[in-house]
Amino acid sequence: MPSATVPPVKPAVVFDRVHEWDDLAAFTTDGAPGLRIGIVRGRRRHGKSFLLEHLCRAVGGAYVLALQESRFMALNHFSVALREPLGFPAGRFSDWVSALDTAVEGLTRAGVRLLVLDEFPYLAASSPELPSVLQALYDRRGPASGSPPFRIILCGSAISAMSTLLSGNQALRGRAVIDMRIGPFSYRDAAAYWGADTESAFLVDAVLGGAAGYKDIVGAPPGRDGLFRWLSRSVLNPSHALFAEPDYLLAEDPKIGDRSIYHTIWEAVANGATTPTQIGSLAGMDAKSLTYHLTVMRDGGFLRHDQDLMLQRRPVITVADPVVRFHNLVVKPNLLDFEMRNAEPAWARSRATFSSKVEGPHFEELAREWTRRHAPEAGLDDIGHVGTTEVACRAHRGHEVDVIALSRGSLARSKNATITLLGEAKHTTRPRGTADLQRLEHIAALLAERGHDVSGTQYAIFSRFGFNRELAAAATSAPVHLLSLAELYGT
Repeated sequence: MPSATVPPVKPAVVFDRVHEWDDLAAFTTDGAPGLRIGIVRGRRRHGKSFLLEHLCRAVGGAYVLALQESRFMALNHFSVALREPLGFPAGRFSDWVSALDTAVEGLTRAGVRLLVLDEFPYLAASSPELPSVLQALYDRRGPASGSPPFRIILCGSAISAMSTLLSGNQALRGRAVIDMRIGPFSYRDAAAYWGADTESAFLVDAVLGGAAGYKDIVGAPPGRDGLFRWLSRSVLNPSHALFAEPDYLLAEDPKIGDRSIYHTIWEAVANGATTPTQIGSLAGMDAKSLTYHLTVMRDGGFLRHDQDLMLQRRPVITVADPVVRFHNLVVKPNLLDFEMRNAEPAWARSRATFSSKVEGPHFEELAREWTRRHAPEAGLDDIGHVGTTEVACRAHRGHEVDVIALSRGSLARSKNATITLLGEAKHTTRPRGTADLQRLEHIAALLAERGHDVSGTQYAIFSRFGFNRELAAAATSAPVHLLSLAELYGT
């Protein structure tokens, strides 16, 4: 029986993804007997296929990329794809039972221990029996059978379809060792991936996010003064693939039929609607009638539902993909102008919207991400849950808190949480001053009145355009951290 082999070193061409590579390499080479199954899921352009193709090359695995085609054609395609790793024609298959049995048996004999089925939802759409076929294959050849080691990885971009493979009473429930979600690069990793200066990196992230695949179709980052030129040759160009990116993203999900309602929801959320009632109001629909669509979009990763960190309330709904937010706020309101190649005046009209509704919210999100990932750089080691909250205040009609971090030992929405950090994130061109610090101190006092522990709370003021002298002087004696874009990016 084959024994464990040394996991392959990650190739230099695979940027980042260190932990993902290590986990997948260990999974494919551990030598444990029997068939084991792994799930890899993630949005389009996040680099799943690239990662798995290089994994197959490194361990000598078989990689099959599924297409949107009939069951008959999919079986023929599968047979053709097996020819090279098997070393001989596999013949025609009439069903997936014989196809997968033949594949596992033949590949094992050929010394191949890994089979990747990429874009698995395409296969399952035309062959809904496939998960049950894999269940039966696992039950015959799983770890308890004593069969030689073999690994099957199922990969897909349709998040809603992939996430249900292991849920509830689904056939593959309890039969997977790996359930890996490949997300976008973090903002600092994205900056390194694009090879961008800090300002360019922020703009790229605000427009496109950290999806690796966009670099190949967009090219070099904008540079300090080239934002419009960069946009005009990509997301504002009607000939470019990214001009209709929201359509492509929705097309990935088999649960989405009529896309018009989903585009309407996206547009409402991008324009500031954060609850079903607000979305329904902007969409001209009753909130209850949107329940199904909102659930599909949440499960598909198209919308985020972020919970208030301190209050028991409905989650705040936001657009998950920066490129979709940009499309709905900039492209869609000026669609005719961009299609008629009148990009410059349309962009000039949209510049204020871009600053307030794209750059501003994105800067706030980067402040929270810095707190989650990089706060120890500023000596903040006790960081647990990080998010936002609203604090009631009779004098000021309440306060929205951009960044709040609890201690590791505190539960979200508990009555006596210990608060490690309160933060304010501002994208406005005015340098921030002592009024921002005083506001945070006032919020801390309000939270203390509600029973929360603020005895060790520190403050953070994040500013895109700097700080005035008074605040800089106050920071020398107060527990406040002043963070510009350069500090956020660690440059």
